[in-house]
Amino acid sequence: MAKAKDVRKIALALAGVEEKGHFGSPSFRAQGRIFAQTDEEANEAIFKLSPLHQEVLFETRPDAFRPEIWGAIRWTRVLLDGIAGDELQALVREAYDQVTGAKPKKPSTAAKPRR
Repeated sequence: MAKAKDVRKIALALAGVEEKGHFGSPSFRAQGRIFAQTDEEANEAIFKLSPLHQEVLFETRPDAFRPEIWGAIRWTRVLLDGIAGDELQALVREAYDQVTGAKPKKPSTAAKPRR
């Protein structure tokens, strides 16, 4: 079970991240843009995830992932009690990559021998 304090620890370990208040809750920003926000009392977080990943999560795991909508903007509300620590780490990284424009690393492959 993940906790809001885990979001803080993971986010602040990423390059160039700063924590700032946003409407009374901690938010985490890279390049001046919010990628995550936490609500410690409710043990929830909001992440900027890719639209395709959001759809999959909303459809397959509605017990842990819900849409958070502000006008035309849609983010992902995560009920942290429903996810494990390794999944939380991946979600924080994806949200960070969404605002920094970082591309996910491709798995390395061994060079094929020439024939």
